[in-house]
Amino acid sequence: MTQGGGATGPLRGVRIVDLTQIVAGPLATQLLAEQGADVVKVEPLTGDLLRVGRTAGFGANYANNNRGKRSIALDLSVEAGRQVVLDVVAGADVFVENFRPGVCDRLGLGETQIRAVAPEIIHVSINGFGPTGPYADRPALDPVIQAYTGMVSGQVSDELPFPDFVRTLVADKTTAYTAAQAITAALYARDHGAGGQHLEVPMLDSTLAWFWVDGMADLTEPDDELSGSRISDAYRLTDTADGQIVYYTASDAQLAGLLRALERPDLAADDRYSNVRSLARDPALLAAVSDAIAGGFAALSTDDAVQRLSDEAVPCGPIIDRSEVPHDPQIAHNGCLVEWEHPVVGTLRQPAPPVRFTTTPTALRREIDELGDHTEEILRDSGRDDAAIDALREAGVILG
Repeated sequence: MTQGGGATGPLRGVRIVDLTQIVAGPLATQLLAEQGADVVKVEPLTGDLLRVGRTAGFGANYANNNRGKRSIALDLSVEAGRQVVLDVVAGADVFVENFRPGVCDRLGLGETQIRAVAPEIIHVSINGFGPTGPYADRPALDPVIQAYTGMVSGQVSDELPFPDFVRTLVADKTTAYTAAQAITAALYARDHGAGGQHLEVPMLDSTLAWFWVDGMADLTEPDDELSGSRISDAYRLTDTADGQIVYYTASDAQLAGLLRALERPDLAADDRYSNVRSLARDPALLAAVSDAIAGGFAALSTDDAVQRLSDEAVPCGPIIDRSEVPHDPQIAHNGCLVEWEHPVVGTLRQPAPPVRFTTTPTALRREIDELGDHTEEILRDSGRDDAAIDALREAGVILG
């Protein structure tokens, strides 16, 4: 594998050429950069579409998806710009793009051209609906993919009997993690003799596979009307005296523990009320115990309820405001978040790498490049001298 980048981590020595924008592609390559890969981010002269925000070129959404990369800004509409990409690709292990199907081919940067200069490369195409089929040419955004995979309709509950989006870029982020895992698998296979290969990573497929695990449990056995119910149907959120709490009772022991915590030992000792299956079969029993549970929670503060349920080994947690998350004691103990100073933006708070590697440790890549920040460095890596770089600048192929 190509040596590159100064980071530590299990992917040190891997070089990735990244033509992606927005979230699905950039987050995938950021994950790999955090694990040590040298990621060369190829941007148009106007920059990634997420380079907007309070500080020019450093919006929060860009910062959260492009940490630890080297940026080169090129005009890919001209041959000289495309040749720079091919020259950089020639020394790379992975090439990632997330254009609509066919765009890279029309640019002259399709798999045939890429593999001509890097036969063993892992070529990755991230797209919305896949390279072929009735929707292949349609633009795809996160909420659209949520709608097509049943995720929006799946948010309905007794408390909120109408569909809604998952209010985060779940399709983009799922696709990013799927792509990152697939890239590392392909690199492993190549190192064991499989050679280079092409990876297609549609958002539709990635998101449906992710959602199906539990969100479509009731459709997993299509010929069985009693097919498994969705685990999330048992989620419970209820009011306390001063807030809200979420809890989950998956077993009889947890249900009995819940009833004891709410000072209803009489119900906990009664098999009718402390048996999960009995309650599921008898609406009257379920209604009675539900009223008792709601009344018990209403008499307790959130902190008291969490402590009581935790003492009974019942999974639970308070509904806390997003602004309180960074101050949660377990999040602070785990070091989930890191604050650091960026020379342009100032203080940034971002998630630390969530996996601890014991022999190939990773660390937060405390660098977010300005547009084209490493253009000259990358051009020199590809063999260009001062005269060649000046010629590209004068022709408007790179930033002035």
